Amino acid sequence: MSNRPTRTRARIRALVVAVLVLAFAIPWTYAHIAYSWDWKEQSTDDACTGKYYLTPYDKQRSLELGTLSDGRVVLVGISGEVSMGRQIGSFGVSAFDDNDHSDTLGSARNLHRGDSATIDGVGTFTLKEAHSDIVWFTPNPGKATFCFDPDPTFTKQSYP
Repeated sequence: MSNRPTRTRARIRALVVAVLVLAFAIPWTYAHIAYSWDWKEQSTDDACTGKYYLTPYDKQRSLELGTLSDGRVVLVGISGEVSMGRQIGSFGVSAFDDNDHSDTLGSARNLHRGDSATIDGVGTFTLKEAHSDIVWFTPNPGKATFCFDPDPTFTKQSYP
């Protein structure tokens, strides 16, 4: 009687275990390097003196920001991530009328901490900080905090 099938099964098991260990170890290592080390960009100042903070809560992806001078409601969607130690944030602004017709007013992608973008009639958005949501093997936008300085013609909601 030969031990050959037993050796083959043992090699297959060892190979499967090695693949599973690598499938866990590589993302785990990347996550700790990208999100936990001291070289991660640090926020040292308060960019929002006298202005408003905008941060989505939990998994909420859009906030009701206020109304334009023509009465349309404005929503802002915000996402963020930390990539190779750099804080990166993005946002998009849309306006809705009473009939739920929407118009994209503007957006900015891949702003670095401290960068600003202005949407005419709405205001200026400055990235204060960004955080990634870590979920293995799935794209999952994180959160970002923007400092919002409203345009004088824009009516801001009493929240957020």
